[in-house]
Amino acid sequence: MPQLPSGRRMAVGRMHILKPGTQWFACPEGHFWYQTPDLAINAPPFQRDQTVICDFVHAPVPRSVEEMARYINIIEVFSDERIQITGLQLDCAKRPPDWSEADWAAFKEWRDSESIRAFVKESIEMCREQAEANRSSPGFVKLEQASVARDRRREAALGQIMQFGGELARFDGELGDGFEEHEREKAARIFVRLLEIERSLSALLDDPATSFAEGWHAYGLATRLLRKPDAAERAFLESIRLAPFDQSSWLELTRIRGERGNFTGSEVAARRAVELDGKSAPAWSNLAMALLLLDRRDEARDAATRGLAIDEADPVARNVLGLLERGVGPM
Repeated sequence: MPQLPSGRRMAVGRMHILKPGTQWFACPEGHFWYQTPDLAINAPPFQRDQTVICDFVHAPVPRSVEEMARYINIIEVFSDERIQITGLQLDCAKRPPDWSEADWAAFKEWRDSESIRAFVKESIEMCREQAEANRSSPGFVKLEQASVARDRRREAALGQIMQFGGELARFDGELGDGFEEHEREKAARIFVRLLEIERSLSALLDDPATSFAEGWHAYGLATRLLRKPDAAERAFLESIRLAPFDQSSWLELTRIRGERGNFTGSEVAARRAVELDGKSAPAWSNLAMALLLLDRRDEARDAATRGLAIDEADPVARNVLGLLERGVGPM
């Protein structure tokens, strides 16, 4: 347990990973169960003594130290020995806003130590043991023995969701460009099609067998385009709950929260997107826009510059820098 230069005491934790032999719900072969914060109710960063509501999810057993680091919690230990999860995982790629550069450097050195690598390797074995123990659980699902009809149904649903995703991406671009007076019929056709996609996705998501993260993401896109921001935000949060390490829904959550005026929540989502992939230009540019809307101009400039260093044509980052150059304030 290191003490950082600022006096913070940090630790790593895996108490959220279920112990081998714990009876739980059905899960696929080779998966392990763990608890993760329910992001629809509470989102990091977490404060001291905050009660964090968690949900149970499963994932494939990690195959490497780097992959396992996603599932190891960073914990802060206080002077009275109380502990609090921070909402950070061991693979976090960016310095937390309230940490100094010295804290971050000391943390990274500790993270790379042999003792931490040994801890992570032990955690992989624990997950493997749990996955093996799950085979004797009454709810165990051996994938190759699953119903062929059910597999085909799920495959068909995923195919339909992917088709909807392609249509929604095209509509997003067309609606963003606006319509001329003579294009009223085209706009009306898109609106009708969006309603059809919304109904189809709603039917798929009502069935637990076809309630995929990809479907919730597509439903979020459809409802955002239909100007239903409440439904869109709920959909992206559900997609994140099912696939917390998929960056795409974090990016969309950044956007919808910004459109709703929840700029602080937008920043939280944007920072998580950056943590998941620090080489993503959209993640940095979305963070830049969220920071600009919070009137944190220097931070916004830095984030936009990072985004353009990855993709010099990124439109959002270029827009942020343009607004900053013109001295435009928060909108």
